[in-house]
Amino acid sequence: MKFRKIYLMLTIVFLTAMTGCKKEFNSYLNNPNSPSPETADVDLFLNQVQMSFSAFWTRASDLGAELTRQQYWVGPFYRNGYTPASFDGEWTNAYTGVLANAKALIPLAQSQKKYIQSGIARTLSAFTLGTLVDDFGDVPYSEAVLGNENTNPKVDPGATIYAGVQTLLDSAISDFQKSGAAAGPQADLFYGGDPDAWTTFAKTLKLKFYMQTRLVDPTAKTKIQALLTENDLINDASQDFVFQYGTSMSAPDSRHPQYANNYVDAGGPGYLANFFIWMVAAQKYNGLVKFDGDPRLRYYFYRSTLNYNWTNSSTCPCYARSIFANDAPPAWYPSVPDVSPYCVIGKGYLGRDHGDAAGAPPDGSFRSTYGIYPAGGEFDADQGNAITAHMGLKGAGIDPIWLSSYTDFLKAEAVLALGIPTPGTARALLQAGVTASIDKVLGFPAKGGYSVPASYIPSATQISNYINLVLSKYDNATNDDQRLNIVMTEYYLAAWGNGVEPYNNYRRTGKPNNMQLPVSYPNPGLFMRSFFYPSVFVNRNVNAPAQKNPGNAADKVFWDNNPDNFIK
Repeated sequence: MKFRKIYLMLTIVFLTAMTGCKKEFNSYLNNPNSPSPETADVDLFLNQVQMSFSAFWTRASDLGAELTRQQYWVGPFYRNGYTPASFDGEWTNAYTGVLANAKALIPLAQSQKKYIQSGIARTLSAFTLGTLVDDFGDVPYSEAVLGNENTNPKVDPGATIYAGVQTLLDSAISDFQKSGAAAGPQADLFYGGDPDAWTTFAKTLKLKFYMQTRLVDPTAKTKIQALLTENDLINDASQDFVFQYGTSMSAPDSRHPQYANNYVDAGGPGYLANFFIWMVAAQKYNGLVKFDGDPRLRYYFYRSTLNYNWTNSSTCPCYARSIFANDAPPAWYPSVPDVSPYCVIGKGYLGRDHGDAAGAPPDGSFRSTYGIYPAGGEFDADQGNAITAHMGLKGAGIDPIWLSSYTDFLKAEAVLALGIPTPGTARALLQAGVTASIDKVLGFPAKGGYSVPASYIPSATQISNYINLVLSKYDNATNDDQRLNIVMTEYYLAAWGNGVEPYNNYRRTGKPNNMQLPVSYPNPGLFMRSFFYPSVFVNRNVNAPAQKNPGNAADKVFWDNNPDNFIK
């Protein structure tokens, strides 16, 4: 009995002590990476918003790049090329990262007159919401990120959300222009807290989203015209909206994701898309690689081998049927516009064809990978060396989220598709876009302290020859649809590293019009005009709509009114 009393007393003392400790240590239990309103300041919230936006955009970019043949897509059928879980990362980063933190930040920033911070949060929220609509269609908006007030938000129509996006951007612009603002952010990862730069970016986003709706909104033309007349847009490379990566390999890994995933010491990189390599290297030159053609070629891709001497029935089973082996290509091959590539490109380039779901042969050490731009990889100076974890810029690349060249191409589209007069003709805007893209790419290595060997730097003659070739094709086009195809093709090539815009452009315009057919042709199913709803949404939300069936005509987003078989 005495023992039980002593035990009970000790237990009470222990629990009392633990309760006191719990109270004492409660203030130390907050996660600094997910700040709460009680403990965080505005700049901590802003850091989380910006980092979450980067992760969100990166995943959206990869998905769009796969479907538009910039990156390799496994397939082989659109209906089974992805699962709902494939989209969980994009969805989670959007709602629990960008939107939830922005919702907490904005009233706190407004109360402290930190208007630049609230403007940035509104701008990135607008970009995120618009991209969610572009990828999924109707998504939670009015009932989203309410916490315990509503854990099962309903979806809103995409057109309603797009209107909200424009309102958010107008509010952001108003914030950036307010007088009496408190100090700007301590660490703005994009524009260093410059409200004028953010204002220009917000107006450029307004143009981007209005252009998305031009097929379904009869008032879009007037709104686009007003923005083009004002012309406070990203028109110069100094205004580009990019996310800069570092070189740290751990704690955290700050390298460009494509560098971190592909520049490894063993196993080899993943596949690039044959079609995109071919479009840059060979499409304008009768299908044969021309190193003195597109000046960006050696900057975009790095080759681990310079020839195909290593090929055999084991290492590259398809090579015997490629155009370089003079054997019969697949049955679908003659149906491809411009005789697009099959298996290999030439001159040692090795990627994979769109939708090729066959098992990977032992070709890892021979695959081409991302070059110095934009992933911070190696410049191709005919080294032909195996890839390692310490090459080129060591991952100090960028996400080219919006570049001045994109603005030029979008303006040219407005001229050709809407008849809107701008300060320049569509031809001049095309020339400006191509020139800006080449300047951006060729100037990129030096900014990271990398010296391209002088003999491999494209000459002024090579650059002018390429630009003149593009303009010659434009001049020889006989109607605006053909001219638009040339504009959107050059936009596609300039957007290397950005899959968000090509995916939108392809669904809106059908350009480029020579996309490589999936290897499962003629039965890949209808092209994915929107994505599955993520599993984290449909499995946890009782108000989620029924899961979509990619390839179903009903699954187009609201601004896409093109025919079912418009694109493949």
